[in-house]
Amino acid sequence: MNILEKATMILEKPVCDHCLGRQFAQLLHGYSNDQRGRMLRTMVAMTIDKEKTKYNVDISNFSDYKFHNLEEKSKKKQKCSVCNNLFDNLDKWIDKIQKVSKKYEFRKFLIGTRLSSELIQKEEELWESVGIDYCEPLKAEVNREIGKKLEKKIKAVGNPKNANINFILDFKKGKVIVEINPLFIYGEYQKLVRGIPQTKWPSGKYKTSVEQIIAKPFMNATKGKAHNLHGLGREDIDARCLAHRPFVLEIINPEYRNLPLNKLSKKIKKDVRVRKLRFSSMKEVREIKEMKIDKSYAMIVECKKPLDNKDLRKIKKIIGEIKQRTPTRVLHRRADRFRVRKVKEIRYKYINKKRFSLTVKGEAGLYIKELVSGDNGRTRPSISFLLENECVCKDLDVIKIHMKK
Repeated sequence: MNILEKATMILEKPVCDHCLGRQFAQLLHGYSNDQRGRMLRTMVAMTIDKEKTKYNVDISNFSDYKFHNLEEKSKKKQKCSVCNNLFDNLDKWIDKIQKVSKKYEFRKFLIGTRLSSELIQKEEELWESVGIDYCEPLKAEVNREIGKKLEKKIKAVGNPKNANINFILDFKKGKVIVEINPLFIYGEYQKLVRGIPQTKWPSGKYKTSVEQIIAKPFMNATKGKAHNLHGLGREDIDARCLAHRPFVLEIINPEYRNLPLNKLSKKIKKDVRVRKLRFSSMKEVREIKEMKIDKSYAMIVECKKPLDNKDLRKIKKIIGEIKQRTPTRVLHRRADRFRVRKVKEIRYKYINKKRFSLTVKGEAGLYIKELVSGDNGRTRPSISFLLENECVCKDLDVIKIHMKK
């Protein structure tokens, strides 16, 4: 079946230019579907006039054409059998979108469509009749046409990849549903005190967290409903993070997005510092979660039995592969797994018979406290094993996150 035959078959029922042209949307770049439909309608009209017969078409499809040779007069234009003249009423949807969008601040939007079962059925019946070789779905054209019209009405652009807000047109209920996309803010934090978890604990055991401290001024400014902090790893609750740890703060359902980031950062408590704030994306959240970055730690090690400075030379043997099972202290919330990680550098300094300082550079995922204690043999080798002494980690600090340049 050639293009003209296919167009003629479609015109057996009343069809608008949009629905006619949409069946050939993948042919000819730079034309809208209604322009394609008008060209095809004209070609079919010319063929009818040439052959002096109306074929099997609905003559109302040519209400605004004047034939030279066809004796039968064109009938009054009828409602489109596919879309029910949906494209004649797009301005009403534009008005609805403008009304519901007034309370939100956004620069990029996305249009979505929920068609009625009647419209879906009519479109599928047409496809069954003439095929889907070059077609485009009805909802795709509706989304695009409304997006183009909306751009002319408001100071925002349609952007399917990075939209701030989604407008879902429910044709069955006749209303616009608003979906606010999260706001993402990248930064790097330092935690300067001990005893604060990185994220909020469901049990309420801790009064605050790094996440809550950072999020508070941004929640007030955006009128957001909730927040999440996505960090590049995490430090223990009793550890400080003196290095600058990358994170992305996610604000859920924000009403406002145009934020003075540096000004808001000054409202964050002194226990936590942030820097390099900028707007981010879900893509960067995934990138941060996938990063495997070496980290350096500093700590004090306390030993049960006395030792001297010479004993510490044995510690150098720790450099290399470390075999670890999930620490006993986190087994209640993490699966019991076996892993191999590397110690890459180590430095130590004798303090007294039962204490020394230790600095470790380790591969991402290395459990530092267990590297010292051995965790009853669940980590091998360990500092305790090498020194033949029961050792524990005290005053743990993250001192460097070795970001790749």
